[in-house]
Parts: sequence; C-alpha cells; structure tokens
Amino acid sequence: MTYFLFRKQWLLAALPLILTSPINTAAEAETENTSNQTSPVDVFELPEIEVVSTTPVGSSGLKLKKISGNVQSIEDETLNRHEATSLPDFMNRQMQSVNINDTQNNPYQPDITYRGFSASPVLGAPIGISVYQDGVRVNEAFGDTINWDLIPQIAISSMEMMPGSNPLFGLNTLGGALSLRTKSGRSHPGFNAQASGGSYGRQNYQAEVGGSHEQFDWYFAGNIFDDQGWRPYSPSSVNQSFGKIGWENDKTDIDLSFTFADNKLQGVGPVPQDALQQHWSAIYTAPDVTKNTLYFFNLKGNHWLTDQLKLSGTTYNRNNNSYSLNSNTGSSGGNCDTYADCLEGGFSPATFQAARAKQNGTGVNLQLTSDYKVLKHENQFVFGGGYNYAKTGYTIGTQNADFTPTFYEVANQPLTTTVNINGENTYSNVFATDTFSVFDWLHLNASANWMQAHVQTLDKMGDAINGNNTFERLNPSAGLTFNPLDAFSLKTPLQEFTTYFNYNEGFRAPTPVELTCADPNAPCTLPNSFLSDPPLKPVVSHTLETGLRGKFSAALKWNLSFYETINTNDILFLNVDTTRGYFSNVGKTKRQGIEMGLSGLALESLNWYMSYGFVDATYQSNAQLFNGLGAESVIAGNKIPSIPANTLKFGSEYELFHNFFLGGDLQYVSSQYSRGDDTNSSPQIPDYAIVNLNTRYIINKHVEFFAMGKNIFDNHYVSFSQLGQNFFNNNNPTQFQGPGAPATGYAGIRVHWN
Repeated sequence: MTYFLFRKQWLLAALPLILTSPINTAAEAETENTSNQTSPVDVFELPEIEVVSTTPVGSSGLKLKKISGNVQSIEDETLNRHEATSLPDFMNRQMQSVNINDTQNNPYQPDITYRGFSASPVLGAPIGISVYQDGVRVNEAFGDTINWDLIPQIAISSMEMMPGSNPLFGLNTLGGALSLRTKSGRSHPGFNAQASGGSYGRQNYQAEVGGSHEQFDWYFAGNIFDDQGWRPYSPSSVNQSFGKIGWENDKTDIDLSFTFADNKLQGVGPVPQDALQQHWSAIYTAPDVTKNTLYFFNLKGNHWLTDQLKLSGTTYNRNNNSYSLNSNTGSSGGNCDTYADCLEGGFSPATFQAARAKQNGTGVNLQLTSDYKVLKHENQFVFGGGYNYAKTGYTIGTQNADFTPTFYEVANQPLTTTVNINGENTYSNVFATDTFSVFDWLHLNASANWMQAHVQTLDKMGDAINGNNTFERLNPSAGLTFNPLDAFSLKTPLQEFTTYFNYNEGFRAPTPVELTCADPNAPCTLPNSFLSDPPLKPVVSHTLETGLRGKFSAALKWNLSFYETINTNDILFLNVDTTRGYFSNVGKTKRQGIEMGLSGLALESLNWYMSYGFVDATYQSNAQLFNGLGAESVIAGNKIPSIPANTLKFGSEYELFHNFFLGGDLQYVSSQYSRGDDTNSSPQIPDYAIVNLNTRYIINKHVEFFAMGKNIFDNHYVSFSQLGQNFFNNNNPTQFQGPGAPATGYAGIRVHWN
C-alpha cells in the first residue's frame, strides 16, 4: 500500500513539471465550441492509413493500393477510445481473426491467437507471431514469448498487423507480425492525463506530454495500473514509463527512446471443471507470480541522401529481468483423494518452482530505400540487413511445500537450485524487396530474406544440456495487386476496388528453451528443469493469400480475404503428465480460412464495424503425441486444439445527445478443443458471446468523463481449457478450464491541452 501511494504521489508531483513544459499552445486560440472534438467516426472506424511500411525499421512506405495482403492498420485515437485495459484486450475486441486464450486470468498475460497462430507470455506455447516496437523485435530471446506488460500502450502512435509468413519481418513470422510505432513530440504535441477506477479495486493513472522547439522535440508518458483481481491471490501492478527525444532537419531525423517497466503480475490459471461449476472464482493452486523489469534503449534514424534515396537504421539495447514463482501439485509421490487429505500430512503434496531469467539483447538494423523510377515506372527498392545478439542467464530452483486450507502453498524446505544455464542467440539477416508499378492499376512485388540463427546453450552445472546449433534459410515472397476499376475505366457504385494475391515463406528457429527440453526420455517441467539437448528442426511456413478490398463511399469500407498456411516441422510442447513434457517437431499442420470486414457511418453520427473470421486448423500428418493423460495417436485431419473456428465481432457508437456518446461491442467465439486433446476425443469447451458498453461525455474541449462496462450480462464462459489429472481427486482425468471475468465496471476523467 505504501508503495502504491508513493507511485501515485510521484505521478501527481510530476504534473506541475509536465504542465509547465513548453508545448504547442495553438489550441488556446480555439473557441469553446466543442463541436471540434474528436468525431465519433474516429472512435470505431479503423482509420485508413494510406501509407504502409513494408519493413520493421520503416521504409518510405507504400500506398495501400500496392499492398498485397489484408493489413490491419490502427491509429492511437481508435486504440484510446476503446478504453481497453491492455493491448491484447483491444486486439480481441477490435481486430479481425484475433481471439484470446486466457490461460492466466490476467489482462496482461493472455495468449493472443491470430489466424490460428499464437503470441503468448507463457513458455511452452507454440509462438507464431513476431512483435516489433519501433523496428526492434521484442519477442523474448529465451522462448520467443511476448510480455504484453512491457509494451507501453499509452505511447503507441499506430500499429499494423501484417498477415502471413512475411519474410521481411524476420524470424518467427509464421502467421503474422504486429508492428508498433510510438509517439513523438511532433506527432503528439500537448498534454493528456486521465484517472479511472472500478471493480475489484482497479485503479489506473496515465499522463503524457509532448512538444517541440525548432529542431528538437520530446515526448514523455507514464502509466500506473493496479488491480486486486476477481479471483483470490491475483493482484497485479503495472508501472510503465516511456520517453523520446528527437532532432531533425530537412534531411535527417534522429530519435532516442527509452522504455522502462517494473511490473508484478499474478494469475491463478485454469481449474478442474467440477471445481469451477461449484465456485466460478475457484483456484487450483497459488501463488503464481511473475515480475518483469525492463530497460530498453532504442536509437532510430533516417537520412535522406537524395529526395529519392533514404538510409534508415536502428540500434538498441534491451535488458529484461524476469522472476517467476509457480505453485504446483505433487513432489515426493502420492496424491490426494480429496483436498482435505492433502492437509493431513504424510508427504509434501506441493512444490514451488522459482525461475530467474536475465535477458540482454543488442543489435543493429540498417536499410536503404530507393524510390527512383525504373523505365519511367514507379518503383520502390529496399535493401538491408541486421545483426542481433541476445544472452540469457537462466536459473531454476525447487522446494517442497504444503497446502493451506485456501489452496495457498507454503514452503517447508529451502530452495534447491536444479538448473543453471546460459543461452546465446545470434540472428543475422540480409533482405531485399522491390515493388514495381507496371501501370497505375497493376503492381508487382518480390522479396527475399536470408536469415541465419545461431543458438548456443551452456550448462553451468554439468554438460548434459550443452548445445550448439545453427539454422539458416532463404525465404522468398511474391505478390501482385490489381485495380480493375482503373484498368477498364469501369463505372460502378464502388469508389475503390483492389484485388491481390501473395505467396510467402517464413522461418522460425528453435529457441534455447526448446532445444534444452526436447527429449521424450527426459521430460521437463516448464519452467522447471532441462535435462538434455536433442536436435530440433526449424519451422518453415508457406502462405498463400488472395483477397479483395474497397469502398462504396468514404463512409463504407469492406475487405474479404482467403488464406492458407502450411507449416512443416511445427514445434509443440507435449505433456507426459499434468506438469511435465518436452518439445518436439510434428510433421505438417495447416491453417486455412476466411477474413472479412465491413465498417461505415450512418445517420451522420452512428458509426459501426463488423468482422468475421473463419480458420480451419488441422494436422496434416499422423503423429504420436502425449498430453497430460498419456499417449495419443493423431491422424491427419484432426483439429489443432485451442483454435476456435469462428469469431464474429460487432461494434458501434452513437451520439445520443450533444457531446454524449454511447457505444458497445460484441465478440462471439465458437467452440474449441482443449489443449492436449489433439485426437479430438473429449468434449469441446462451448462457444460464448461477450457484450461490452462504453460511454463518454465531453464537458468542454479540455475535460471529458468516460465509463466502461465489460461482460455486462455477466456470462460465465471459458476461453481456454487443457487436459490434465486432478491431484485432489485421486489423479482422475479432467479438463482444466480458464474462467472468463464476470461483469465489471470502470469510470474516469480525462483532461487534455493541445
């Protein structure tokens, strides 16, 4: 409590400094007429970003009509107005083909699934999405995981979801890449602050300020989030700060940014199905704690050698120290017929696993962009490369424990170190991409990226898991876009109409955590122990996508796409019991689907959007796998678990009265198989729908109130399930399910000066 008060006082104490900082004060000349406030169109309609960056570092960009894929582009106005708790929360509610598997019941720790591929903070999840912040890949070095709590949401200026196995976005881009751009003092001058609170002790305080003077600009932001959690033993605190200083003239633009985070997240995870039926907030074991501390410096620059030739680059240092404490059942043999039996003693029925990871990454990425015409035709050519190195120190300790009557574990022995390893990742790449405009209505693209991954592990307690592995591959891409309206001078109700086709290949090398836990004869407990280092093959993905997009008018836009991605040598974590398993390559898998969206404006102040996503995710080869209940024989055609086939989203906002807006959104997710049920022999977890409401009232040009109600019908739903054995019921098999949060409400006030 003292620490929390200190953090609030720190933010409040900083406000006078922020308020007195030199900022753009042009808005002071505005009238008090609030009709100039942000239009409701800016809230739910996805703003069309006419220029899309085709590389993580950022080229001069291509017009959307030249992009052969369904790129989803979001600007900060849309992100902010949704009042999303976290970036995954926003993506789940707004973005096409995205859904959440809530494995930890923490808003900052969900698995995000896009087109059947995952981005997760949990070791063991099959990662297939890469995430970039200002051109730097922020997938963690040790396991390619994504810590959503380390991304400063308040500082995001724009974001793009790049579909498919785009080789230009490097390693781990099997199903897509999320590219985030942060704000600057020139793009976001002024001051904003907000305070909000609500259900289960949630409190959130944010502030940001930006400005410029002659060639210099600056931007600073901070976020404090506290939540007691709706289940026992699940409080969390998130503390983020971001700063950027920049300098530019007519040819050069340089930005130095710093991201800091100091977070403590607690989630109690899935519980046996029968326990959930008795108490919706039931827990299985506790505590489960994750602490992340991040120091991230990034120097990014652009220099125009000529009007058509630009040199761009980024160099960075990213230091993430993580600590996790996981409570588990079982250690010295035996099990319990009931929970009461576990309290009687006779053996230690519980264990703690404590893991520390010190990950330090550094690198440099450079590229040259040419916009010179070729044979008098528009053409963009980008050539570049990068070198990225990361070192991880990873230690794990275990200790026996006992249960209290409230499922909380208490250690009864000292911690014993069981693993002490160092991992080193060295990633190098050279790429080129060219987009040639044959005509103004026909554009061709070809790309290639050669990537090499060198992964080394050193066992500091012996040599059982020493390893030295190198993986490399040349990954190609080719695509075209075609505008038939311009090609044939057609007169139709459509204002814009583009068709496209794309083929690309992606590549993911095994990570240190996968290479050190890949022996079926020596399974490990994530994130507990690693015992051997057999070889794994890299994952290769092949994606085909074709689609259409266009406008009927400025207020009615649509898109439709079809895609298929085939992976060879997918890496999965196979459970040999409830807590132990190993990583293994699994033949071929396929994800194919449809993605469609529609958005518009009606009645002058009613704007709306809807989207539908279908994905058919299947195994394409027979395999002998393991889950928490034993061996299972998978045959080609079996559905891949934890991937719902259908997602449907709808949202709208309407100005009921002058400056009073009422909005809402709905997400429908179809049924899915439990993780570990690769033979599809157990019942699926049922489909569900969630409805959220939001409202805001603009008092004047500086002040507005807002409120949000989530899951307003208090639906009981499950977004994640895993097969396992219930230790408290004689190890009987069951589904461990992750319950969704009940109805919650939040309200706050926002102030701003431009």
